[in-house]
Amino acid sequence: MRGEGILNSMPNRPRSSYRELPAPDALAPYVACLWEHRIGDGDLAYDQPVLPDGCIDLVVFDKDVVLAGPATRPMNLRFAPGSFLVGVRFRPGTAPPLVGVSAAELRDLEIPMGELWGRAGAAVTERSIEASGPAERLEVLTDAVADRIDGAPAIDPVATGIAATLARRPAVPVRFLADHVALSERQLRRRVEAAVGYPPRTLARILRFQRFLHAARAAPPGRRDLAGLAAEVGYADQAHLTRESRQLGGLPPAALLDWEAQRLGQHADE
Repeated sequence: MRGEGILNSMPNRPRSSYRELPAPDALAPYVACLWEHRIGDGDLAYDQPVLPDGCIDLVVFDKDVVLAGPATRPMNLRFAPGSFLVGVRFRPGTAPPLVGVSAAELRDLEIPMGELWGRAGAAVTERSIEASGPAERLEVLTDAVADRIDGAPAIDPVATGIAATLARRPAVPVRFLADHVALSERQLRRRVEAAVGYPPRTLARILRFQRFLHAARAAPPGRRDLAGLAAEVGYADQAHLTRESRQLGGLPPAALLDWEAQRLGQHADE
């Protein structure tokens, strides 16, 4: 049939699969998870949005290993069909002692490991690219991170504690947080920004937006109550959520969630 010929000639958009794995025990104080992302076969490139989440990741692409700093704005990455990526995701505030750079210096950057660690980073990159599969690449990354623990400075407990508090209660005033740890607001800002990459209020905005995304993804797509979800995660109203979604996600919330569903092969009205 003529219709079948048209359908058969349409380009095939690849699907993807993503999974998270627990960190080895030795890395657990620093690493939130390991992850694998596989792009399926197809005729078109795969678009992957990356939204601010408060984390720093060590990532193996096809031909390079980079440290992806904390993002303040959405971006879109494009991968060829059949690609796979792996990464190590650090807990907020824990990466700088191991990578040797302030999180504020990494903000909105992707730095090749050869540039960051010199000869040692180049060796990690070479071993990662030569590894035969995701598990082997992750082993190279985790070994490289573990090798740096003994000589690393201590994690800043104030910064990581503030990050944990804001993950639970993003609306807590900065002055209250500063009083709680006996610091001035300026001192607190400096320590949180050095460890996490953002001042406390920016971190709170990003963590609140991530809470919204998690809640929205768990709701049936055709029956999402955006106003209710906005109130649930701490926005003043739906208009507040929409402004934040445009800034941190690049689209209004409904459009962002629908685009994600289409990209993942779901249907917005399911």
